[in-house]
Amino acid sequence: MSGSTVEHFTHPKHPLRLKEDDVIESDATCSVCDQSVIGSPTYTCSRNYIACQKFYLHKSCAQLPAEIVRPMKDPHPLALQRRSSSSCNICRRRHLRVTYACEDCDFDICVICAFAFENRVISHQGHPEHTLTLQRQALFSCDACYEKTEDYSYVCLPCDFWCHKKCAAFPPIVPSPTYHHHPLTLIFSIPLEHRYFSRHCAICKERIGTRSWSYYCHTCTFFVHMKCSTSTISFQSVPPLLNEMEENVIVDNNSDLVQFPLPGVESLFDFIITQCSKFQVEIQGDDENRATLSTVNDDPHIIVRHWSHREHPLERLHFTVSVDENDDDNNNDNDVDKRALICDGCVQPITISHPSYYACVECGFFLHSFCANKLPRELPAGASPFHPHHSLLLNQLLKFYSFVQCVICNSLTNGFYYECKTCDIKVDLRCVFLPTRVRHQSHKHHSLIQRPSTSETCPVSGFSITDTLVYACETCSSVEISICCAFYPSRMKHKYDDHSLILRLPPFFYEGVFYCQICEEQVNNQWWLYHCDKCDQSFHDYCQCSYNNVKPGGTIKHSIDNKPHTLALVLKTTTRRKTPPFSCAICGHGYRNQFFFECDGCGYLACVFCIRRVHGANKF
Repeated sequence: MSGSTVEHFTHPKHPLRLKEDDVIESDATCSVCDQSVIGSPTYTCSRNYIACQKFYLHKSCAQLPAEIVRPMKDPHPLALQRRSSSSCNICRRRHLRVTYACEDCDFDICVICAFAFENRVISHQGHPEHTLTLQRQALFSCDACYEKTEDYSYVCLPCDFWCHKKCAAFPPIVPSPTYHHHPLTLIFSIPLEHRYFSRHCAICKERIGTRSWSYYCHTCTFFVHMKCSTSTISFQSVPPLLNEMEENVIVDNNSDLVQFPLPGVESLFDFIITQCSKFQVEIQGDDENRATLSTVNDDPHIIVRHWSHREHPLERLHFTVSVDENDDDNNNDNDVDKRALICDGCVQPITISHPSYYACVECGFFLHSFCANKLPRELPAGASPFHPHHSLLLNQLLKFYSFVQCVICNSLTNGFYYECKTCDIKVDLRCVFLPTRVRHQSHKHHSLIQRPSTSETCPVSGFSITDTLVYACETCSSVEISICCAFYPSRMKHKYDDHSLILRLPPFFYEGVFYCQICEEQVNNQWWLYHCDKCDQSFHDYCQCSYNNVKPGGTIKHSIDNKPHTLALVLKTTTRRKTPPFSCAICGHGYRNQFFFECDGCGYLACVFCIRRVHGANKF
């Protein structure tokens, strides 16, 4: 017989062949040891007979010695043979088909116990200080997997080190896992460079203890529990640097559902327009609702007194792109810096895609024409799927440094919002039109439905999502995406560079540790991040997208030591663990993530809370 074909007494009718490329059922077990054959070289019947299709034999079990010496005082030899539903005299396992047996004594040992007693004293890299001695079954907490079970154990008495016999038997390398494209190496603690974040198993998503044994790919910073290492799941094979969401294929057949993530930053405004128009069409049949939803159809050249800006008239302008926006000679002091045009209604950029906008240059107040004229002042009951029982009124706080908190995404905004005065809830523009069911490219198999979160942290960003809504899969219980993360665009520009940053998701196939180019702290490669392929730079998703529903830049006059200063609203944020927080010059409190008013000339900082107290603010 060739090396890949053998004959074995457990299947005497036909030769056995070494199974290589064919798929093996997930519940397939070896006919000799009765253990799973997944992930191990395995023999099957060389014939295609139906009766033989369930026969499997580990290559290692096929090479077991035909006879061993009984590990007792009376050393009778034990022969490997087929038995009729025997029980092991050591571990008491029942219904065994193959054992090492002495027919004279009616004594049986399963091949697992036989191997164990042949190796009662071993040396193991997981505990190199001393040898480990096999002990009888007992209830203990394993120092390898940290699970408390009753089992045979390898013990180092001087160190009080206990290890499951099955844990000690895990191979040092998994050469060809189905779920990863590199071999995995058995390690005995998380490497120091990867302890900045908690590490989770790529298969079961549960945490891996810092000093637990696990399988690890150094090239990809990829971790798997020992017990999960024989999994048969298959991740998408991705040769490039990282798995890119926009390359995934959606399997769900609901083609009419909204697709997240949106293509780019500008797409969020398109989403607001589309969803608002869709909801208006859906409820136009009712005459009463039609009157409520009526909007200004024309875009007048001048809006003398807009409800959101009564101080000055708003003039309609047209956004144009200059030949070189970076050329300061093309601009004069009276021109509006188009790169900083942010709508005070939807808090989205005004761009060439929707060039018509209204401006009060004196106040730095801007509105898309749609936000100025087309947003319904009232959404009747039933217009918003999130809050169908009462009508919602369009509103805005009078002070740009006063924020409302959206009840759906829990984010702050100083833009327009819809309010239910009956329930005292506020919803920002991007959330009020969210559909109840969407698709997301990070979960290509099923659509996601909007519902309250069942976990304390978002599995995407790691941030707290308590008391907020998420998009979750009804089939896969572990899949949840916070509403804020759903709004992350798939592609965006870095504020200091023209390169595109692509939103990436695990599993990452990249060697080394990620560091954010904004805060310079390590990036957890088990969460979403932004990455630039051209310059090989990474960014925290929240460093790129945090507080993106608040328009900064507004200014106030503030007296400092009886001298007037102009302070501008800015976001001061730091995620560096050893960096001191930003301190308010008025109250002295320190903040790591907060809006401040800053003097560009002297660097004076005043927190937004103190400015509201000194200069007045809306009640919020």
